[in-house]
Amino acid sequence: MRRCLPLLLLLGAAPAPDTRWFVILAGNGDLIGHAEQSVTVTPAGRETLARQEVWLRQDSPTIRKIVETSVTLHDIAGRLVSIDSESRSGSGEPARLALRITPAGAELVRTSLGHVERRTIALPPGIRFDAGTGLLPGWNPAVTPRLEFDNFTLDAMGIEHVVIEPLPGAPGQALRRRYDGGELRAVARLTLDPAGGVAALVQPMFGTAITIRPATREAALATPTPYRPLGNAMVKAPFRIPTSAMQGHIRYRFTFQGGIAFDPPTTPEQQVTRTADGATLDICTDCGAGLPSDPATLAAALKPNAWLQSEDRRIRAEVASIARMKLSDTRKMELLATRAAGAITIVDFTGHHSALEALRSRRGDCTESAALLAAYGRAAGIPTRVANGLVYSRAAYHGVSNVFMPHSWVIAYVDGHWRSFDSAMGLFDATHIALTLGDGDARAIAAASQLAGLLAWQDMAEVRTSPE
Repeated sequence: MRRCLPLLLLLGAAPAPDTRWFVILAGNGDLIGHAEQSVTVTPAGRETLARQEVWLRQDSPTIRKIVETSVTLHDIAGRLVSIDSESRSGSGEPARLALRITPAGAELVRTSLGHVERRTIALPPGIRFDAGTGLLPGWNPAVTPRLEFDNFTLDAMGIEHVVIEPLPGAPGQALRRRYDGGELRAVARLTLDPAGGVAALVQPMFGTAITIRPATREAALATPTPYRPLGNAMVKAPFRIPTSAMQGHIRYRFTFQGGIAFDPPTTPEQQVTRTADGATLDICTDCGAGLPSDPATLAAALKPNAWLQSEDRRIRAEVASIARMKLSDTRKMELLATRAAGAITIVDFTGHHSALEALRSRRGDCTESAALLAAYGRAAGIPTRVANGLVYSRAAYHGVSNVFMPHSWVIAYVDGHWRSFDSAMGLFDATHIALTLGDGDARAIAAASQLAGLLAWQDMAEVRTSPE
């Protein structure tokens, strides 16, 4: 299911030697965590220490604390030198990410579950690292109604395009959108103080609207109320969906919360029609136009990356026997889906692990299962993407039944066309609603979580074809 990724605290650096405290609130006002941020000025530059805690309840009475710490160094001229971050869920092994700025670009080292991943990303001129907080104090929306720039985002381990615009009808507030290519990956509402600094941040996540705002130390360190992300992220279906409808054609109608619109992706099974205030999704075996199948797209869907290590010998060893079989690619993906499902033996809803990490640890949920299947497909020479969104569950899950819940699955190019495969649930049906497409990356998974919170469900109906 959807991962409980650490929140991003992008409210700008505190003036030295001050320490700033923040409360992290759920949509109902409950305190679910806190954050602190302090700056130390040295002869070499500036060091910013940020730490945040979020308390979650997965399965009562289990409570899990997510702790994220980062140390950011700038030189005397204010240029970014390095970022070292660590994320820990409960008593588990922490995941670490180290960033160093070099003449070659951004050098990243990610360590998780004993696996070390290294990559270097070229940085274009003018790239920012602060999500635009440094631009806001001098921003006059009457003169420049739209701030637009490229930003390196650590949690995405890559470059995003950021757009900041005033929020209509809300003086002193702005919307910040982050894009991967043309796809919306995150949205946040910013409240600006008189000096143009970010006084508060609100973003959809965990099935609610998370607010981060300044507070006293005493208020920030008050006893939190653990939040239930999985239960609250589930959307109650208006009726129990029969099996015949799940295996047929379902039409969904949505509007957008707060007027923040986005385009859900078209897939082999999902057709999207935008309306004036929302979107209609038709989902069936052949409803969608599929993904592009030009050589460049297919080649990109075969490449290994930091999340889908399809070139690794351990991944290749897992798929070698199936890849050699004289079978259709469709049948190979079905066999690989069974193998990926069997590789996850310990259910774990926290963090997000790559395909190789999941294979090594045998831990994960549907997101790891999808990443593993996508890596298996690429290792077998089959182009794959990972879809993230919602799926229906009639049976009780975490104490709630008849709901749509966060989910991930795989879209593969097999036998001349794209088709969806679900290794976690075993069967793809018309209740799979895709909100983002990615390559097993945490960014696309977290984006699906946010975008689901922007949907206002209006209608859902089975579409039946009348006999001639």
